[in-house]
Amino acid sequence: MSKLDVIKEHISYLKVWLGISIVTLISLIGWLSSNYNNISNARIALSFFGIFWLIGLIHILNKNILNKINSLEEL
Repeated sequence: MSKLDVIKEHISYLKVWLGISIVTLISLIGWLSSNYNNISNARIALSFFGIFWLIGLIHILNKNILNKINSLEEL
């Protein structure tokens, strides 16, 4: 397998995890907004922690994908 194919497969793999992270973030925000009055403060705090963690993960994945795409220009 050529180096170009390996980088393309790595980009595809990162895009899968980016999609899963985005769907999880949207679901968590939707769950939190629909159950905000019925859940404990601890779950609210954990939900916000999860939201911020997912935003950071999405940012890191996106940055890695863009770096891989930019490295394709050098090949």
